[in-house]
Order: sequence, then structure tokens, then C-alpha cells
Amino acid sequence: MSGPSLGSSGGCLPWGQHGGDAAATASLGYTVFRLLYEERYLSYAETRLGDRQAGSVAVFAAFGALSAIWGEVLRSSSPAAMAWHVLDHAVCSSRSAASGAGGGDVLHDVLPAEQADAVLLHHRMGTPVTEAADLMGIDVSAFAALLRMAERNLPRAHPDAEGVSPL
Repeated sequence: MSGPSLGSSGGCLPWGQHGGDAAATASLGYTVFRLLYEERYLSYAETRLGDRQAGSVAVFAAFGALSAIWGEVLRSSSPAAMAWHVLDHAVCSSRSAASGAGGGDVLHDVLPAEQADAVLLHHRMGTPVTEAADLMGIDVSAFAALLRMAERNLPRAHPDAEGVSPL
């Protein structure tokens, strides 16, 4: 009795004819995403929370949540934006759970979250505009607009503007 024909590829099926390709591709995509973003997410979370351990816990939680919904993330209009929202939720949860919840994050106390993120990434962490926009999953022009709005809002939002100046 003969087995199935192996064809000219020596037993390897052509791309797209493997069983379980979707799961393997999704897993590979998640792994690549994590490799590309994890260090920058850690820097952001540590800066925002004012604590390395708390930042690590938040990022670990965010990637755990992302792995559970990875298919949905890939189907979204902007996977990076959806992942950023998951990270923001994990950081907010860590900040709320921490004793002395203020940490080092005055910006998020006085500005809308996206504006505070833009200021934190670009001015506090020194992240170039294009990279910061990529992290947040938004266009560079939208990121620049967030910075301009934050610069206009900050003096009105906080009586001691010098202490939290975006510049």
C-alpha cells in the first residue's frame, strides 16, 4: 500500500497547505509584536508608574491580555492602537492598586490620557515623534496634534505648570 504522494518538495507541503497554519501564524505574529514592543512598553510603564517592578507587572499583564485576544487585535483597524489601550488599562490598574497611587505620573492627573501619553513619550522619555506615534498606533499628524493640545491645556490644567511642563 502506498502513502500519499510527497511531490517534488520532499515531503513538505507548499505554504498555505499546512494544518494549523492560522494558529501558528497568530502565535508567530504575537511573538514578533511582543519582541518589537516589549522594551518600549516597559520603559513607558516604568516612567509612568515611577517604579520598575510595578512597570514590569503592568506590561506582563498587558501582554497576557493581548495573547488572550490576539485574533481580535489582528482584526482591528489598528493593532498597535488596540494594544496601546490594553497597556494603558494595565498601567492604570497597577497604578490604582499601588500604595501611594500617585507614583511619578502627574501628567495623567491633569491631562486627558492621550495627551499625557504623548507628552510622557516624547518630552519626558525622549521618544522621537514617529516612534511614539507608532507605539500609540496613531498617525504622526495626530500625535503632533496631541502634543500641541497638551501644551495649550497644561498651564490651565495645573496651577504649578512649571512642575509638569511638557517641555
